[in-house]
Amino acid sequence: MITQATNGRPILLRRLDSGDLEKLLDFLHHLSADTQKRFGPHSFDRQSVIDFYENPQKHWAIVAEDLESGAIVAYFVIKTGYLEHDSPRLLSYGLTLDAQTDCTFAPAVADDWQSLGLGNRLWEFALTELKRKGLRRVILWGGVQSDNERAVNFYRKNGFRWLGRFEYNGWNDDMILTIW
Repeated sequence: MITQATNGRPILLRRLDSGDLEKLLDFLHHLSADTQKRFGPHSFDRQSVIDFYENPQKHWAIVAEDLESGAIVAYFVIKTGYLEHDSPRLLSYGLTLDAQTDCTFAPAVADDWQSLGLGNRLWEFALTELKRKGLRRVILWGGVQSDNERAVNFYRKNGFRWLGRFEYNGWNDDMILTIW
């Protein structure tokens, strides 16, 4: 799907594919230190990324590609199911977890592309993909860092509800969205 960022640049929203490794590594390596520390699904080295996507039924991603440069400018990771190590905490909120209809979500937007409406456009595209796959609920990957106001506001604006707070390298908020 082609859309436009608020800076006027044309953007292609699509699934990450096997030919995107170099573009993805370039995207990851150009994130600021602050943005990198807020992203946790995988390390940024080549082998870690290859290993992470070894099973496309388990992990997949959606990207926004700048059509003028060909660069990936946003990257949304989705894991079908939930993180096992998070399950005791999630269960403590009274959730009933479902590995078939829950998914875990972690977004990253290139620093120069933040606040240009890209996250919202890619999120709308992601929701369509999640529904198409029969996924019903979105859990944030390891929560969101409580001091990441931009991300917390994005989630609230898009209907995520707060479940609770936990400490891991600082305070983090668990948030969840029921799609349907």
